[in-house]
Amino acid sequence: MYKCLGFFWDLSNFIILIDFVKSFFIIVGGAIALASYRGQNRQRAIDNSLNSLKMFEKTIQNKDIEIWKNVYSNTYEGSGADPYHFIVFCEENKTKQIPVCDLFISEGKGLCLAQSKLNKDEEICDLELGSIRLIAEQLNLIGYEVLYGNVELRIIYYELGQIIDIICKWINEIQDKEVKASVKFMFPYFMKMCRKYKRTMNSIPSKIYVNFC
Repeated sequence: MYKCLGFFWDLSNFIILIDFVKSFFIIVGGAIALASYRGQNRQRAIDNSLNSLKMFEKTIQNKDIEIWKNVYSNTYEGSGADPYHFIVFCEENKTKQIPVCDLFISEGKGLCLAQSKLNKDEEICDLELGSIRLIAEQLNLIGYEVLYGNVELRIIYYELGQIIDIICKWINEIQDKEVKASVKFMFPYFMKMCRKYKRTMNSIPSKIYVNFC
């Protein structure tokens, strides 16, 4: 009888051991599958990030970036600009103050200033500044991808961080409440990205396009 009980006891332990081994391999297999899934998603996000940057570079030409850089430089107080304004030069290099919010007008191809220039050594002409709105539109598309986890924010921000920060700053500094609400409505994903990931972006290094130092 004791031998019979011992047999059943050993059999019970053996079954428990088998169940434990099965559970162990299920857990390990699940962990490996989860790690593989996360790795694939991360690689996909990296690939999407690089594709998004390529699309940005394809849409936004060098002249657009140069216009943004010049406008940014002309908002600097050292250039004589009033707060929330940038300066342009008219005939005889006289300066004119333009509200930054005008850069985001939705009509036509964007802001166009007759007989103006951004630098004294340029020739005067009808100055088209729609590049700023175009850049904001592309950043809005990228913002959508960031918010839905389709791209890596650190990759996007490293390449476009200063542009993102300045465009967001210009929009947030619009003084007229109705105009500000209208502009934010034009770029909802971009503005939400900037709000949601503000702390994260502050901790990520980025490429410098304009340096006043």
